[in-house]
Amino acid sequence: MEIKSRLCPLAPKTIICAHRGLDDSAPENTLAAFEAALKRGMAIEFDVQMTMDEQLVIMHDETVNRTTDGSGRVSRLSLAHLKALDAGGWFGSQFAGQRVPTFDEALEVVRSHAQVSPSIALDVKKLSPGIINLICDTIQKHRLIEDVIGIGAIIRTIDVRRQFCEVLSEFQCAAVAETRDDLDTALSDIYSKWVYARFVPTAEDVQLINQAGKRLFVSGDEVSQDVNRAHDAYRAGPDMLLTWHPSRLAELVGA
Repeated sequence: MEIKSRLCPLAPKTIICAHRGLDDSAPENTLAAFEAALKRGMAIEFDVQMTMDEQLVIMHDETVNRTTDGSGRVSRLSLAHLKALDAGGWFGSQFAGQRVPTFDEALEVVRSHAQVSPSIALDVKKLSPGIINLICDTIQKHRLIEDVIGIGAIIRTIDVRRQFCEVLSEFQCAAVAETRDDLDTALSDIYSKWVYARFVPTAEDVQLINQAGKRLFVSGDEVSQDVNRAHDAYRAGPDMLLTWHPSRLAELVGA
């Protein structure tokens, strides 16, 4: 009740970000899931990894075992091998034939269907050699610099944020705040344009962050997995909110 008493009215500017795409309607981290979310006016979150032959693909797990009909570590498979796998049949027969997307392909879908900006929350869990340059080059090629927020492994150390900004000065990194006590540190980070709050913020938190010239991305286990807590966080008016239940949250807020 204490949190709810400090919430502002629903903020139409808040962008709902669909975790791995609209994965309640299509297999996670596939072009079908991305297109479904983007067409509903949502942003998308996805995970980038590097293949054995140094190509960027979209996959959350270190292995392809859970979400394809193949097996093995992404880092030990070639792009050609990955492209031969079925990444959709496990979710439903109508998605059989969905392939593991490349980063290029995901960005093309964004260019074609995005209705909001930023439209991508980019999670990089493993910083393979050369991956920072390759990510930045690909974003520049698609002219989507303003549409990508770097989260995941990117947010964990200031050195990684520095590397991204040295390669691409306009890159939008997010500095993490695990709790409200971490906000001052996140706000003082010179390599981030966003604060990534892993707690339910208040309207005052949002105002503080925006007045400091930064934008607020909200997620974390409590917010992303519990749609009611996500609803509370949404009402505070952050710039973007990542949820595992984008369709349910959209219904709650009338989006």
